[in-house]
Amino acid sequence: MFSVPEVTPEEAKKILEEEGDKVVLLDVRTPPEHFQLRIPNSLFIPLDELRFKYNELPKDKKYIVYCRSGERSTFATYFLRQLGYEAYNLAGGIITWPYEKESGAA
Repeated sequence: MFSVPEVTPEEAKKILEEEGDKVVLLDVRTPPEHFQLRIPNSLFIPLDELRFKYNELPKDKKYIVYCRSGERSTFATYFLRQLGYEAYNLAGGIITWPYEKESGAA
């Protein structure tokens, strides 16, 4: 498995509160997963599409990447870091996120 920097949900929440629009929550799950449940204000790019869409992501932002449990987001974080992005994996994924979540149509 790849080794990438991780943040806990608590650390991620603090970063989001302190740095606001300088931070992007990136959801790399599948469309049905994203539709079913997501962290509010997440940018959604499925892992399968990330290799084609990464160039749409501004490099002056910090990315906190998540999936369901943290495995796919580890790969996505590694990929983004190799391309020069400041990216961190959300440890444990959305299943460990104890804060607000939303479901259904955004």
